[in-house]
This record gives sequence, structure tokens and C-alpha cells, in this order.
Amino acid sequence: MKSCLEAVRQYFDARTQNWLAKDERLFDEMIPTGERPQWLARTVHQAERKRRAYLAQGKRLARAHTKIDILEMQASKDKMTVRVTVLETICWAYMEAHTPAVECRRIVHRQVWVYSESAWRLQTAEETSDGQSFLQEDVGPRLAEDLRTPKRPLRNSVYDRVRATRYADVWWDGFNPRYPKLADDCTNFISQCIHAGGVPMTKIGDKKNGWWVGHGKNKGSWSYAWTTSNALYHHVLRVVGGKQVPSPSDLKMGDLIFYDWEGTGTFHHSTIITDFDDAGYPLVNAHTDPSYHRPFTYYDSRAWTEQTRYAFVHLPDNLSV
Repeated sequence: MKSCLEAVRQYFDARTQNWLAKDERLFDEMIPTGERPQWLARTVHQAERKRRAYLAQGKRLARAHTKIDILEMQASKDKMTVRVTVLETICWAYMEAHTPAVECRRIVHRQVWVYSESAWRLQTAEETSDGQSFLQEDVGPRLAEDLRTPKRPLRNSVYDRVRATRYADVWWDGFNPRYPKLADDCTNFISQCIHAGGVPMTKIGDKKNGWWVGHGKNKGSWSYAWTTSNALYHHVLRVVGGKQVPSPSDLKMGDLIFYDWEGTGTFHHSTIITDFDDAGYPLVNAHTDPSYHRPFTYYDSRAWTEQTRYAFVHLPDNLSV
């Protein structure tokens, strides 16, 4: 009898192969008899969107590699049902012209497995998408101390794009313990990145009008602009001196991209540019689904819609906040 743990590993092996093969038969052994569950349709659809997103940018998906960490397994009293929480770290290797490159992401999965007809069947499955996270544990790496702890920025200073992007590369898949861990962490993470680059906090204690996060006696509190995409967008333009530019080609490393998934004029997601591909298009790092050097378009995101609008924001090299 195969264990539930073996079934979970088989699922992620099939998921890894599916990015390239787009073959739902890979999941046959774990599908409830007579059903085509929602998780299967979603998994196959995600793989197709990923390939289309790369093709639209002149990239060819070459390989996928997945590492999983089992965070929790809870069995029912009769041992016939198991609830599982899994952290998946996935990297896609792709070719652009003749140049290899890598994009990585971390995704948290919650699954319910049921033992039926002499096999473990995946009954329900959900996973994080951009804008929502299940993960509360700190699972990220702990690297050099000078990158973990942003130095206190100076007023009338230079925006250090290298430091901002290095911070983004260190913490893309983890949580700096000096800051709060939030369920919707995208803007909290971007605020940390640009603060590491020298953008100073303002109006500390003023939730509505400032840009800050509490430390010491103020730990556990923060302003709206620190943690909310739409508020950060307005703060960067009005206070920091950022400029919205018409094209991603006008951006530099350390600049920001904001995402309005519904085309209503309200921004829901924030990313920071950490590199450019061979065609000159930005690659970004982000939370809530931790993403490393991800194509900025987010075409493969479940949050993306035909109404999605982008705001390309260039930060000033000289800060006078």
C-alpha cells in the first residue's frame, strides 16, 4: 500500500512534468474515480498559460525543477483522510534566443487526500495565487547580515538601486524577522526593498499619511502606504518623486511596477525590477507568491485578466524626501 506521503510526492513529480508535457494523464492514479476535479483542470490550464506567456515574449520553456517541503500532515482518526500543507519551490529554465535564464517561485499548497479503492486520491487542492498567501511560517534563507538589515537611509541621499535589488534577491523567498509577516505581503516586501535602497520613512505614527513600519515599542503597526499597493503607488508619486512612465523600456533596476488586475484604476499588486531579459523587458521579484526574476507581464498568474493595467514607476536617483 502506497503511503499518503508517497502520493503527495507523486503529485508534485507529475506537476513538474506537466509544465512541459501538458498531459493530464500524469495525474490518473490520484484522480477520484469518474471525476475531473477542479484542481486538475486548473493545473493543466496553468501549464498552458505558462508556455503561452513565454512564447509571447520570445522564450522557450526548456525545463522545470521542483523542490517540496511538507509543512504539515494531519490524518483523521480512521487514517483514511489526510490534510497536507506543502511548500513548493519551483524553477523554470528557459531559452531566449540562445541565452539560458531562470525564473523561480514559491507556492503554498493545501490538499485533502482520501484513501479510496486501494489508492490515495486527491480530493481537493488549493494553492496561493498572487495577492493571497497561506504561509505564516518563516521558511526563507538567512543570508548576509548587511543585506538582512537595511541601513538607516539619509535624507537628500541617492537611491541605491543595487542595494534595493540585492535585498529583493535575498528575501524573495523568505521573511526578514525585523518586519511583520502579512498574509498579503506583496507591498510590505516592496516597501522593505526600496527602504533598503535608501527611501526614508515619513510621518511615523500617521497611518493614513505616512510611509512607515513600527519597530521597538511601535512593533506590529504600520501605515497604509507601507502595506497597500494602491497607497504605496500614490506615496511614491506624490512624496518620493517617482514618475509614471509610458513603457517598461523607460525603467531601471530598482524601479517599481504596479498591477491593476480589474482595470478599475485601483492597484492590487506591487513588484520591483531586479533584472532585464535579452529583449530588454523587466524581470521582477515579488511576494505574495514569492517570485524571482519573473517576467513582469504576469500573464501566467491566475490574478491576471484581459482588463489588467500596469503602472510603470521610475524612482528618482536623488532622494529629497
